[in-house]
Amino acid sequence: MQSPLHPIFVHFTIALTVASFGFDLGGALAGRQDLAVVGWWTLAAAAGVTPITIATGISSRIRLPIAEGPARSLLRVHMALGVVFFGLVLMACGWRAAFWERAAPVPPAYLVSMGGLLLVMAVQGYLGGELIYRYGAEVRAHYRPLATDDSAARRFRPAESERR
Repeated sequence: MQSPLHPIFVHFTIALTVASFGFDLGGALAGRQDLAVVGWWTLAAAAGVTPITIATGISSRIRLPIAEGPARSLLRVHMALGVVFFGLVLMACGWRAAFWERAAPVPPAYLVSMGGLLLVMAVQGYLGGELIYRYGAEVRAHYRPLATDDSAARRFRPAESERR
Protein backbone atom coordinates (compact mmCIF):
# COMPACT_ATOMS: atom_id res chain seq x y z
CA MET A 1 0.00 0.00 0.00
CA GLN A 2 1.42 3.36 -1.03
CA SER A 3 -0.69 5.65 1.14
CA PRO A 4 0.50 6.09 4.71
CA LEU A 5 -1.92 4.67 7.27
CA HIS A 6 -0.11 6.10 10.29
CA PRO A 7 -1.91 9.47 10.19
CA ILE A 8 -5.26 7.68 10.26
CA PHE A 9 -4.53 5.47 13.26
CA VAL A 10 -2.79 8.29 15.15
CA HIS A 11 -6.07 10.15 15.32
CA PHE A 12 -7.85 7.15 16.83
CA THR A 13 -5.17 6.81 19.51
CA ILE A 14 -5.31 10.52 20.30
CA ALA A 15 -9.11 10.75 20.33
CA LEU A 16 -9.61 7.66 22.47
CA THR A 17 -6.97 8.67 25.01
CA VAL A 18 -8.28 12.23 25.33
CA ALA A 19 -11.87 10.96 25.52
CA SER A 20 -10.91 8.52 28.27
CA PHE A 21 -9.42 11.33 30.34
CA GLY A 22 -12.43 13.56 29.66
CA PHE A 23 -14.95 10.91 30.64
CA ASP A 24 -13.03 9.96 33.79
CA LEU A 25 -12.63 13.60 34.77
CA GLY A 26 -16.30 14.29 34.08
CA GLY A 27 -17.30 11.20 36.03
CA ALA A 28 -15.14 12.21 38.98
CA LEU A 29 -16.38 15.81 39.02
CA ALA A 30 -20.04 14.92 38.52
CA GLY A 31 -19.97 11.75 40.59
CA ARG A 32 -21.34 9.76 37.66
CA GLN A 33 -20.21 6.17 37.38
CA ASP A 34 -21.62 5.87 33.85
CA LEU A 35 -19.05 8.38 32.59
CA ALA A 36 -16.30 6.45 34.36
CA VAL A 37 -17.44 3.28 32.57
CA VAL A 38 -17.03 5.04 29.23
CA GLY A 39 -13.64 6.32 30.40
CA TRP A 40 -12.50 2.76 31.04
CA TRP A 41 -13.67 1.42 27.69
CA THR A 42 -12.18 4.27 25.69
CA LEU A 43 -8.82 3.75 27.43
CA ALA A 44 -9.02 0.01 26.67
CA ALA A 45 -9.74 0.85 23.03
CA ALA A 46 -6.78 3.26 22.96
CA ALA A 47 -4.54 0.49 24.29
CA GLY A 48 -5.87 -1.79 21.55
CA VAL A 49 -5.37 0.60 18.65
CA THR A 50 -1.98 1.99 19.74
CA PRO A 51 0.02 -1.09 18.60
CA ILE A 52 -1.51 -0.63 15.14
CA THR A 53 -0.56 3.04 15.27
CA ILE A 54 3.01 2.10 16.17
CA ALA A 55 3.17 -0.58 13.46
CA THR A 56 1.94 1.81 10.78
CA GLY A 57 4.43 4.40 12.04
CA ILE A 58 7.25 1.90 11.66
CA SER A 59 5.98 1.08 8.17
CA SER A 60 6.02 4.78 7.31
CA ARG A 61 9.54 5.10 8.71
CA ILE A 62 10.79 2.21 6.59
CA ARG A 63 9.46 3.88 3.43
CA LEU A 64 10.85 7.28 4.39
CA PRO A 65 14.26 8.12 2.95
CA ILE A 66 15.65 10.48 5.56
CA ALA A 67 19.25 11.61 5.91
CA GLU A 68 21.01 12.54 9.13
CA GLY A 69 20.02 15.99 10.26
CA PRO A 70 17.34 17.84 12.20
CA ALA A 71 14.43 15.87 10.72
CA ARG A 72 16.03 12.55 11.59
CA SER A 73 16.70 13.71 15.14
CA LEU A 74 13.05 14.73 15.45
CA LEU A 75 12.00 11.35 14.10
CA ARG A 76 14.12 9.52 16.67
CA VAL A 77 12.53 11.42 19.56
CA HIS A 78 9.05 10.96 18.05
CA MET A 79 9.59 7.19 17.77
CA ALA A 80 11.08 6.90 21.27
CA LEU A 81 8.12 8.78 22.71
CA GLY A 82 5.80 6.37 20.89
CA VAL A 83 7.22 3.46 22.88
CA VAL A 84 7.10 5.50 26.10
CA PHE A 85 3.52 6.52 25.38
CA PHE A 86 2.46 2.93 24.74
CA GLY A 87 4.07 1.80 27.98
CA LEU A 88 2.26 4.56 29.86
CA VAL A 89 -1.05 3.62 28.24
CA LEU A 90 -0.57 -0.01 29.29
CA MET A 91 0.27 1.03 32.85
CA ALA A 92 -2.73 3.35 32.95
CA CYS A 93 -4.89 0.52 31.62
CA GLY A 94 -3.71 -1.82 34.35
CA TRP A 95 -4.29 0.81 37.01
CA ARG A 96 -7.67 1.73 35.56
CA ALA A 97 -8.70 -1.94 35.38
CA ALA A 98 -8.20 -2.21 39.14
CA PHE A 99 -10.78 0.56 39.67
CA TRP A 100 -13.09 -1.04 37.14
CA GLU A 101 -13.02 -4.42 38.89
CA ARG A 102 -13.84 -2.84 42.26
CA ALA A 103 -16.35 -0.40 40.74
CA ALA A 104 -14.36 2.29 42.54
CA PRO A 105 -14.19 5.90 41.41
CA VAL A 106 -10.93 7.04 39.86
CA PRO A 107 -8.77 8.88 42.39
CA PRO A 108 -7.22 12.29 41.73
CA ALA A 109 -3.75 10.69 41.45
CA TYR A 110 -4.95 8.67 38.47
CA LEU A 111 -6.34 11.77 36.77
CA VAL A 112 -3.07 13.64 37.35
CA SER A 113 -1.11 10.73 35.87
CA MET A 114 -3.43 10.69 32.86
CA GLY A 115 -2.72 14.41 32.48
CA GLY A 116 0.98 13.52 32.32
CA LEU A 117 0.25 10.84 29.75
CA LEU A 118 -1.64 13.40 27.66
CA LEU A 119 1.35 15.73 27.91
CA VAL A 120 3.67 13.02 26.55
CA MET A 121 1.15 12.38 23.78
CA ALA A 122 0.94 16.10 22.95
CA VAL A 123 4.74 16.41 22.66
CA GLN A 124 4.91 13.31 20.49
CA GLY A 125 2.07 14.60 18.31
CA TYR A 126 3.76 17.97 17.96
CA LEU A 127 6.96 16.28 16.80
CA GLY A 128 4.99 14.15 14.33
CA GLY A 129 3.33 17.29 13.01
CA GLU A 130 6.72 18.92 12.57
CA LEU A 131 7.86 15.92 10.55
CA ILE A 132 4.84 16.31 8.27
CA TYR A 133 4.38 20.06 8.01
CA ARG A 134 7.95 21.31 8.30
CA TYR A 135 9.87 18.49 6.63
CA GLY A 136 7.16 16.99 4.39
CA ALA A 137 7.57 13.42 5.66
CA GLU A 138 5.39 11.07 3.59
CA VAL A 139 3.69 13.93 1.74
CA ARG A 140 6.19 15.68 -0.52
CA ALA A 141 5.71 13.23 -3.36
CA HIS A 142 1.95 13.08 -2.89
CA TYR A 143 0.81 16.68 -2.90
CA ARG A 144 0.14 19.02 -5.77
CA PRO A 145 2.19 22.18 -5.43
CA LEU A 146 0.12 25.28 -4.86
CA ALA A 147 0.30 27.94 -7.50
CA THR A 148 2.40 30.97 -6.72
CA ASP A 149 0.72 34.35 -6.75
CA ASP A 150 2.02 35.11 -10.25
CA SER A 151 1.09 31.78 -11.80
CA ALA A 152 -2.34 31.81 -10.13
CA ALA A 153 -3.02 35.26 -11.46
CA ARG A 154 -2.08 34.13 -14.97
CA ARG A 155 -4.11 30.95 -14.68
CA PHE A 156 -7.26 32.62 -13.44
CA ARG A 157 -7.02 35.82 -15.45
CA PRO A 158 -9.66 35.81 -18.17
CA ALA A 159 -8.33 35.61 -21.69
CA GLU A 160 -8.26 38.87 -23.66
CA SER A 161 -11.28 37.74 -25.68
CA GLU A 162 -13.29 37.04 -22.51
CA ARG A 163 -12.68 40.48 -20.99
CA ARG A 164 -14.61 42.34 -23.72
